[in-house]
Amino acid sequence: MDNSNKLAVFFDLDDTLYDHLVPFREAVREVLAPDEDCLDYAELFYTVRHHSDLLWPKYLSGELELEVTRVLRLELAFAEYGIALSREQAERVQAAYIGRQYTIDMIDGVEEQIRHFLARGHKVGIITNGPEEHQTNKLRGLGIDKLIPPEMIFISDAVGLAKPDPAIFRHVNEATGTTPDHSLYVGDTWDNDVVGALSAGWKVCWYNPRGRQPRTAHVPSYIFADYKEFSRLPLI
Repeated sequence: MDNSNKLAVFFDLDDTLYDHLVPFREAVREVLAPDEDCLDYAELFYTVRHHSDLLWPKYLSGELELEVTRVLRLELAFAEYGIALSREQAERVQAAYIGRQYTIDMIDGVEEQIRHFLARGHKVGIITNGPEEHQTNKLRGLGIDKLIPPEMIFISDAVGLAKPDPAIFRHVNEATGTTPDHSLYVGDTWDNDVVGALSAGWKVCWYNPRGRQPRTAHVPSYIFADYKEFSRLPLI
């Protein structure tokens, strides 16, 4: 078989395979019952993700425990929107949020695209930041474990490397016998996904359903807003 035009396609998990906003919004509604006329859930959640990315290196280094990291990102994000969360409230939001993350559905078109790549002989995998058990449970909830073998799934806490460090992408190439010039990463986060993968010499498809603006001068290979658009990209 001629493998010269075969890709290694790796997907991010959170907000790329499923919409992270759905369990977050429902958790906030349950615990806080906020005035929804004055609260943009998408922007609030984007801010939570931003603080999570900023705090994650402290978790990885052992400076912060996991649960403290998770609660602190909520407190910091809500404070930016003028909402002072008590520690007890933040813990309740976090618990409700976690509880909803294992009964999730793939974004429309994702499974079809994964099956499309697999049927055509491309390698398909996952690269995601987060605790191993937590991310594994989400993958099982989505049914990804029935599509993609475990040797093609890379979770930062299990690997000991995390995005945006290009070392995790190099590790994936070495572990899977793939090369950067034939590797494509699909992800939603600018710093972790776009910058990290480009810095490792990979091509990048930036999933940008909410029309975010680039944060740096890096240029993704492709930008798409939904998986119907993704299916039309000239990837090979």
